[in-house]
Amino acid sequence: MTYPRNCWYVAAMSHEIARALTARTLLNEPVLLFRREDGSVAAIEDRCSHRRVSLSLGTLIGDRVQCGYHGLQFDGNGSCVRIPGQDRIPPQACIRAYPVVEQDGFVWFWPGQRELADASTVPDFSDTCSSNRFVGRRANTLPVAAPCLFNIENVLDLSHVSYAHEKTVGTREVAETRPETEITDAYVEVRRTWDRAAAPPMYQRLFDWKEVKRTQAIRFWPGGNVRLQITVEPVGNTEPNQVRHLHVVGPCTPETDTTHFKFSAMYRDFALDDGSVTDTIAEQFHKTILEDKVLMEDQQRNWNRDGEGVTMIDLAVDRAPLAARRLLLRLAQSERQ
Repeated sequence: MTYPRNCWYVAAMSHEIARALTARTLLNEPVLLFRREDGSVAAIEDRCSHRRVSLSLGTLIGDRVQCGYHGLQFDGNGSCVRIPGQDRIPPQACIRAYPVVEQDGFVWFWPGQRELADASTVPDFSDTCSSNRFVGRRANTLPVAAPCLFNIENVLDLSHVSYAHEKTVGTREVAETRPETEITDAYVEVRRTWDRAAAPPMYQRLFDWKEVKRTQAIRFWPGGNVRLQITVEPVGNTEPNQVRHLHVVGPCTPETDTTHFKFSAMYRDFALDDGSVTDTIAEQFHKTILEDKVLMEDQQRNWNRDGEGVTMIDLAVDRAPLAARRLLLRLAQSERQ
């Protein structure tokens, strides 16, 4: 799968980037991240232009990265600013720098054409991640040894929660309910609604409700952006203050063709000051995404072992995942024209 490059992708979580060198492969490119003295984040190619040694093996000196092999220094814009033993710095000594925007707890980077990078188009999760209406424990980067597309397909087909996550967020109603699917040129969205359904184990633990009225709406849009919005309330409820909202913010970024990084967290709009609720949701949600990680990595191992000629079937619930695949492919192909 070739992913579009003229999109904003998450390179890391803000709290993961400090006054140190952080190396990460992103969309098959070696990227070096570090925080400048003024607090801003820089992203440059993780290669010295002299002998292609990884700059991440070097040292951060002020706002310059010094190569650990021959001492060349580079700033956060990719400019080579010092070559020991000579005054002249040839233009070809400079390396690639990536546009970066830090927003909503994420470090976003643009791997495509630099002149097309527009900070105003960075995916906006501020209504959840930067709002005083919602609280939650921020994500940490989760490496997954499976293609990013597997994760996108996983989240757009939530029927799997009935079986993969039956101890946390799954009930049989999810798999048995045909979703409403909206497909546009910009996004794919899947919705399910129940007036009466069994409460998943996590909801029972949080609310002590055995049956609930609930909704799910999950949207994907390129490059790897995912947002899940859930409402849950007692059956027959007429009080607005009894409606609970849970939001999952879950961008994902290709690392290589067969691996990716997942940045997922769950937020809530109730019991805002109760740390024990934060702990419970974070624990249950982390268990859920680790269950997904096991399944996706097993899927990739089987693809490697079985070969490309093995037949797979598509089901009705695959309409949204297949639409997302086509959307990504169309964007990637348009970039090559």
